[in-house]
Amino acid sequence: MAAAHLPDRVIELAERLGAEGTFAGHCHFRQTGTLRNVGAKKWMRFTARQWISANDCQFRWVARVGLMGAVRVTDALLHDIPAGSVKLFGLVPLARASAGDDLLKGQLLRYLAELPWCPDGIFCNRSLRWEVVTDTHFQIGARIKYVEAELNLFLDDEGLPARIQAIRPAEQDGVFTDREWQGTFRDYRRIEGRLIPHVARVWWTLDGAPFDVWRGTIGNWSSS
Repeated sequence: MAAAHLPDRVIELAERLGAEGTFAGHCHFRQTGTLRNVGAKKWMRFTARQWISANDCQFRWVARVGLMGAVRVTDALLHDIPAGSVKLFGLVPLARASAGDDLLKGQLLRYLAELPWCPDGIFCNRSLRWEVVTDTHFQIGARIKYVEAELNLFLDDEGLPARIQAIRPAEQDGVFTDREWQGTFRDYRRIEGRLIPHVARVWWTLDGAPFDVWRGTIGNWSSS
């Protein structure tokens, strides 16, 4: 279904991914993989559940990390309010990110980056700004209050989202620093009429080199 507010190339992308212009809900899925903090050496296994809204910039990600999943990590952007926390057994706070502008920009960028997991948002989230740079390079922007976020999306030879790139605030030792942030998507599969990537990787650029922080796969994708 075409959307008059979008450039033709973006409409073509949404249709290629099987997006529905009348969908008014969330995309749900599970994740498994490994993650680590910026600058850390040790990888930790995780399992997670996530939902992403197709209609506005909202998502919630809850992961279980460590032995028996004792540590719960939450990232979210709900009703324009960002959240990030780490709790032991879901009760004892271990870390909590301050809900300031840096966290808001970071969570807004995460929403934009993960649109391939909720392609209906291309049609349905009218708060997004799209610019066609080339046939295989789009820029996506969004704003919450006075905080702006912009992300580059690159397509592969088949016209599917393959890589994202942005400057995102990275938290390390309680301090946010703007760093280059990138991710890749692959292994697209057809589910409920949509093409959804099932493998992804995320990294920051540290000292001029990529530093991976997230490697995972998704499953049990559904829309509701």
